[in-house]
Amino acid sequence: MATYLLCALLLVLISVLLFLRKDNTFDEHLEIFIELNNNITVITTETKIIAMNKAGLDFFHYVNFKTFSEEHKFLSKLFTEADAEDTKYVEGINWVTKIDKMQNIKVEMHNGNLKQVFYMQVSKIRKDRYQVTFYNISRVIAEKEAITKVAQKDELTQIYNRTKFNSMLSLALRNAEIYNEPFTIILFDIDHFKEVNDKYGHNVGDQVLIQLASLIKSQLRNQDTFARWGGEEFIILSESATQDDSHVLANRLRKTIEDFPFASVEHLTCSFGLSQCENNDTATSLLKRADDALYKAKESGRNKVCV
Repeated sequence: MATYLLCALLLVLISVLLFLRKDNTFDEHLEIFIELNNNITVITTETKIIAMNKAGLDFFHYVNFKTFSEEHKFLSKLFTEADAEDTKYVEGINWVTKIDKMQNIKVEMHNGNLKQVFYMQVSKIRKDRYQVTFYNISRVIAEKEAITKVAQKDELTQIYNRTKFNSMLSLALRNAEIYNEPFTIILFDIDHFKEVNDKYGHNVGDQVLIQLASLIKSQLRNQDTFARWGGEEFIILSESATQDDSHVLANRLRKTIEDFPFASVEHLTCSFGLSQCENNDTATSLLKRADDALYKAKESGRNKVCV
């Protein structure tokens, strides 16, 4: 940011010194100035690119601006706005005139097959001359996404954790209330998992959990949310699914687990409890019914699906 402010100050100084000079001299000095900036920097009129620094030419794989300008006239063709569902700033041929000073517009540009994310800022130099600078924030975005991913995923099985599931459940409850969308939760755990750990050791137990999570995930739809609830207990949020739909799904999963040849374990089964969202349900009431159904499945012999 300090570098940006220094560049902005130098730009103002140059603008004052060259204000009364001819445009070609002014533009020549601007071209020299933008080469001081390590960020992708463009000088444009209201509609047409007239200069780009080496950082920009290198990014787009051009040797010189002449070659670049023969193929690219309009700056807006080089990027797309990110997060622009509600408000689009880059519209119309003279969009640079409408961007507030120091406003950060998040945009995406492609460098070959690699997508890069930038903050774009527009500064008016004088009439019909604008400096557009792109600050690469791809690393910051990647680090943020990595942190978010860690916060949402179970470390062992790499499926969603309880925190992420609860946020998805809150969203599903809100959608059910507004749009009357049915959904069901399926709570299940491994039968006699303590015996697996006691007989084979915790390392084998961990491998069983990893294999089970992978197996179940492969059987679900994209709109199903699958998470580790805790220990050997897992949970599924099945959107747009009635109790009958989920009963069929749970039985299919139960049979798939029963028939699957888990490494180092002779035989494995799971018990399932499910509940469908009803009017005035809360997360607590919905989960309580699923937990009661799971307890019923355990009490009635395990390897069963109960509602």
